[in-house]
Formats: sequence, structure tokens, C-alpha cells
Amino acid sequence: MTTSLTRRASISIAGLLLAGPLVLTACGKADDAPPSTDAVAPATVTRVDGKRVSLPAADKPTAVFFFSVGCGECVGGVRSLGEAAASAEESGTGAGFLAVDMDPRESKETIEGFMAYVEAERVPAAIDEGAILSQRFDVAALSTLIVVDAEGRVTFRATDPDAETITAELEKAGA
Repeated sequence: MTTSLTRRASISIAGLLLAGPLVLTACGKADDAPPSTDAVAPATVTRVDGKRVSLPAADKPTAVFFFSVGCGECVGGVRSLGEAAASAEESGTGAGFLAVDMDPRESKETIEGFMAYVEAERVPAAIDEGAILSQRFDVAALSTLIVVDAEGRVTFRATDPDAETITAELEKAGA
């Protein structure tokens, strides 16, 4: 009996050691890679309100935050994105904003409820079906924000930046 319990414990520990990096990448600080200077080809996704959106946007830089409703750490990042969007709207800054849910199993209603809960209703949201945007912009972790300029270059990449940083990076990108 003790041998089988010890064997099961060893297998469980081995499984945790193998899965540990995946869990940390899924909701953590693993995506602070430097921005790329290469432009990417446009990608089009459908927002939860049914409208289509392309990145890069031809006429303005865009702040894009990758999240999941189930990621507690993502709350602050989406809230900061909402604050930056409100500030840009009030000041007339020409910038785009998009919250991208990386979990295709989360429903439109769940995402809309989350956006309301974090007071980011002004920010359009999309579900990253087929991981189109996360692959296109090389995003591997939740809570990642990127700023994409009008040419498609990622000019800024960070984990959970505050609203002031998002606004400043959008201005640097041409907003």
C-alpha cells in the first residue's frame, strides 16, 4: 500500500513539474519580450458586438490587451486599458483599443459582463478564435499588452501596464 501511494505521489509531483511552466505562462509575467521592429501582415477578427476589426489599423496605433475572464491577474490590465481608452476619448487622441480574450470557450455574454465589471465597457472585445492575433503578434501569456502602430509594428510590449503607460506608449506610436 505504501509503495503504490509513494509511486502515485512521485507521478503527481513529476506531472506538476512538467506542467508548472505551462501554468506560469498561462497567467503570469512571462511575456515581457522586447517589441519587434518587423511589421506584421494584417489580421481580421470579429468583435463580440459582431463588427470586424483589422490589426494593424491603417490609420492609428492600437493598444491590444490579451486576457481571459478566468485570469484574476488580467482584471487590473483590462481596467487600465479601459482607463486609457476613456482618457483618449476625452482628449480626442487618435488611438484604437481592443481587449482580446484568449479563451475561445468563454461566451460573448461572459466577456461583456467581465468588461462591465472592470469598468472597461468602452473597449471593444474580441475572442481570439484560432489564436489568430496571439500567433500573429507572438503573444504567449495572458495579461500581455502590446501597442501596434499603423504600419503593423509592435512598438511596446508589457505585462499589466498602468493607464498612463499605455497612453504614453500610444503617443510614441503616433497617436
